[in-house]
Amino acid sequence: MCGMFRSRKCTILLVFVLFFALIGIALRFYERRVFNVISPPQDTAKRKTRTESLKPVSVCDCDNDCKVDDFVNDLLSDDTPPPPCKPVNNILFLKTHKTGSSTVTNILNRYGDTRDLMFALPISRSLYSFFWPRPFQLRFTQAFGRAPNILCNHARYNKVPMNWLFPKTTTRYITLLREPTDHFESVFNFFHLDKRLFRSKNKVLPLQAFLQNASFYLKQVKNITGLLTLTKNPTLFELGLDTKYHEDLDIVRNYIRYLQHEFDIVMLMEHFDESLILLKRRFCWKIEDILYFKLNERLQKHKQEIPSLVKDQIRHWNSGDVLLYDAFNTTLWEMIKEEGPAFFEDLSLFRRELKNIKTKCLREGNFLTKPYSGRFVQGYAVRPDVSEELNDTCHKMITNEIPYLDYHRDKLVKLYQTIDRSVYRPFSM
Repeated sequence: MCGMFRSRKCTILLVFVLFFALIGIALRFYERRVFNVISPPQDTAKRKTRTESLKPVSVCDCDNDCKVDDFVNDLLSDDTPPPPCKPVNNILFLKTHKTGSSTVTNILNRYGDTRDLMFALPISRSLYSFFWPRPFQLRFTQAFGRAPNILCNHARYNKVPMNWLFPKTTTRYITLLREPTDHFESVFNFFHLDKRLFRSKNKVLPLQAFLQNASFYLKQVKNITGLLTLTKNPTLFELGLDTKYHEDLDIVRNYIRYLQHEFDIVMLMEHFDESLILLKRRFCWKIEDILYFKLNERLQKHKQEIPSLVKDQIRHWNSGDVLLYDAFNTTLWEMIKEEGPAFFEDLSLFRRELKNIKTKCLREGNFLTKPYSGRFVQGYAVRPDVSEELNDTCHKMITNEIPYLDYHRDKLVKLYQTIDRSVYRPFSM
C-alpha cells in the first residue's frame, strides 16, 4: 500500500512540474512577440523619434511567426482618429462695460437657450446686473434647484464666490477687453461722466478738460461710486482690483499674472472675430454657435475723434489698463499660433457665414434702439420675408440682454411650477 501511495504522489508531482514548465515557456514566447514590439531600439546611435519607436515592427524573419496581434496594431497605429471633443457648456463670462460685451452675451444667451442650460440670474427682477459695481457675492443670485451653467451679465470679479458657484475644474472663464484709449473715450462719453464730475456743465471738450486735471476733479466727488468707478483703469476695476492699488504698477503686474491663471480666454474687441474663432475651437463649438450682429453699438455721430495728445494722456492716466491689454494681446496671439493654419481657414469660413446670415436676416437701412442709459444705439430690423427656418434665429440674434434676462426669468418660473415641491431643495447659496 505504501509503495502504491508513493507512486501516485510522484505522478501528481510530475504533472505539476510539467504544467508550470509549459506556463514558463508560453510566457517567454508571449513576451518575445508582444513586449519587444513596443520597446524602443537599444542602439542609441540609431534611436528613432518617440512616434516612430511606437510603430509595430517585425522581430523575426518567419512570416508565420511575425504577425503582430491586431489589438497591438490598433493600439499603436498613428492612423487612429482622436476621440471627439466635448462641447463646453459651463461658462463664466465677466462682462465688461463698453467693450462689445453685449454681443458676446447674446451669443451665450442663444447657446444656452437652445441647449436648455441654466443661467445665473440677478436675485431681483428689477436688476439687470449682479449689484455691479459691488464685488460679486452668492447672495446676489437667484437660487434654484440646480447649479447654473452660464453667467453672462454684469458682475464685478470676485474669485471665491465665483469659483464656488462656477468651479474652475468644470467651468471656462472668459472676458473681453478693448484698446484703452478708445475704451476710455467710450466709457466717459456714453455714460456722461462729465455731468457727474464737473460743477460747471458748459465744458466744450469735457474729456480733455478732465484729463488735464483728473485727480483734482475726482477729489471734488465725495464718494466714487456707481459709474464713477470707471474713471480710472476701468477694466482693472471690473476684473477685481480695487482702485487704491492702481498707482502701484508692481501690484498691477502681479495682478495681471494672477488673471492670466484665472481666465481661460481673454478676447479683444479689436480682434473680435479671431477671438470668437479661438473660443469656438477651444470650446468644441460650431460656426453657427458664434454668429452675431453687433449689439448696443454707439451711433457714429456720438463717437469722438481722439487727438494724439489726448490719447497719450489717456494711456498715462490708465497705465494699468494699458499693461493689462498689452499682456492679453500677446497671450491671444500666442494661443492663435498654437491652433495652426486651420485656424485661419475657420476664420475665412466664419466671415463668409456672417455676411450670409446678415443678408438673410436683416432689412437694409438705419434703425435705432434704446436699451438703457437714455441714449439711442444702433438697432436692426428683421426682413419681412425671412425664411421660416431662420425666423426665430434672426429675432434672437438682435435681442438685447435686458429682454433676454426677462425671458430667462419667465422660463425659470415655468420650470419651478413643474417641479415636485415635496422633494424640492433650492440650490444652496
